[in-house]
Amino acid sequence: MILYKDGISHKPEDNLKRRCLSLIVYVLCGAFCLYSIIVYIKLKDRDLALAVFVYFLVLLGGFFLIRKNYQIKTLVHFYLIFDPLFAAFVMLYFWRYSAGTALWVLPIPVGAYVFLEKKYVYIYTLYVLLIVFFVTFLSKFLTHETLHFKETDFSDAIVGTANIIIVTILLYYNDKIKSVKIMANFVQDVNHNNISKLESEKNRNENKILKEDFSSNDKDIDKYNEIFQKVQSVVEEQFYFKDADFTTSRLSYLLKINNLYIAKSIKLNGYSSFSHYINSCRIQYVKELIDENDLSKITLMYIYTSSGFSSQSTFNRVFKQIEGITPTEYIYNLKKNTK
Repeated sequence: MILYKDGISHKPEDNLKRRCLSLIVYVLCGAFCLYSIIVYIKLKDRDLALAVFVYFLVLLGGFFLIRKNYQIKTLVHFYLIFDPLFAAFVMLYFWRYSAGTALWVLPIPVGAYVFLEKKYVYIYTLYVLLIVFFVTFLSKFLTHETLHFKETDFSDAIVGTANIIIVTILLYYNDKIKSVKIMANFVQDVNHNNISKLESEKNRNENKILKEDFSSNDKDIDKYNEIFQKVQSVVEEQFYFKDADFTTSRLSYLLKINNLYIAKSIKLNGYSSFSHYINSCRIQYVKELIDENDLSKITLMYIYTSSGFSSQSTFNRVFKQIEGITPTEYIYNLKKNTK
């Protein structure tokens, strides 16, 4: 994902979503503008015509002001929340004469499906149903009647046409967005495989150098022990192992020592790799926290995240590799021995 200075995402799929949202706003604005004219001329209601026209100006003006300064999700949520509220206002005017105005809220669940996560589809569908229920209930208490309101063919046609166009736009861009996502995932997988190959090649080269170094410079063991002491001072004494993103490159930078020398010093002290050493420090710290704390007051998640593990699956796998038993078994044995 690319973030510009304005903090806005410019991923291809987000650009498509912005384009889709722009088209929808333009269609809505055109529909509202025409709708206000029809209401004014055909239905002879100046107040409603003025309200619709003002909403058209606010929608169009507000969109141009904020479209480049907010994340796409913020724009979508703003539209999905406030557009049905205005639609409810219009629906109250016409509900007894035509249920066609309910089409104003038809695109809301579809928009949630295209732009947002699955849970929001259910949320906004419920939101729309509540609005329709509220309008149906409240319309029974309205006594204002206008003969012209019975001539709603033109207004219904505008509402239906506009919302069919909006749904079509949403479905069209939904396919395009899915295609872009699939392509992005494919490119990401290819890049990941390439990086893995490069890392594997790098590790083979490092191991080759280390083997040669072991065979020719065993007399420098004291030097490597000294390096390992420096490693311990950073990793263990300064608790850098608690950083889930801590790497051998970062350690090399802190110590101003070559990666290969650090790797050899770690291997000479009984660890198969940097990851093995870091994870051993983390597991040791986990055991200390378990021993020192009441597990009824703190969670295991707090313990392993505090120790540098980013996920429970990684923690469980590493713990069993190093200790030979699972964390649950370790805690059970600990409680059993303390009884």
